[in-house]
Amino acid sequence: MAELLGFLNSGCSRRHKPDRTGEMITLSEQELVDCDRIYNDGCDGGLMDYAFEFIISNDGIDTDTHYPYKGIDYTCDLVRKNAKVVSIDGYEDVPANEKSLQKAVAHQPVSVAIDASSRAFQLYSSPRLLKLCEKEELDHGVVVVGYDREKGVDYWIVRNSWDTNWGEDGYIKMERNVKDTNSGKCGIAMEASYPIKNAKNKNTVGEEDNIGSVSSD
Repeated sequence: MAELLGFLNSGCSRRHKPDRTGEMITLSEQELVDCDRIYNDGCDGGLMDYAFEFIISNDGIDTDTHYPYKGIDYTCDLVRKNAKVVSIDGYEDVPANEKSLQKAVAHQPVSVAIDASSRAFQLYSSPRLLKLCEKEELDHGVVVVGYDREKGVDYWIVRNSWDTNWGEDGYIKMERNVKDTNSGKCGIAMEASYPIKNAKNKNTVGEEDNIGSVSSD
């Protein structure tokens, strides 16, 4: 299943840069799709951490206003690529369990990979909780933006990249704190990460939170 890595990673990075009015700036998803091609492959997929590495090595990323999202692969716009409006210093890999994911999401959106192959996920269109997942073969990237509880059931609030016509205006509620698994519903906690500013550690694992930190320093 194709995944637009630009949505995945700039969706998490966008909260790092408010403008002078205090509003959050939307970063360019299309720049990652077009220009991050060393390890990732645009709309044909890739890994979240590689996209963060691209933003670090490029010393930043442009805004969605100047490099707007198209939803298909284009040739990299070198002028816009060099705009570098917002930068990050590193990224954190979250330990593969729901408790650690919840701790991370309490502070910022988090990029995750999930198994999106089930019809229940692909045809999701109502405010119900997604409780069905056929397997845990990660094939799609989304962003966990929050969590809540409804009728005695914990759930994640997840933003997808399939337009606002899908799900609840582009979002889905996925069951949280699933019994008998540490990886979460559809493997949601298996590969989670998010960008950081002012990274102090390089290629280390934080002792307190047991979260791997990677920095460009």
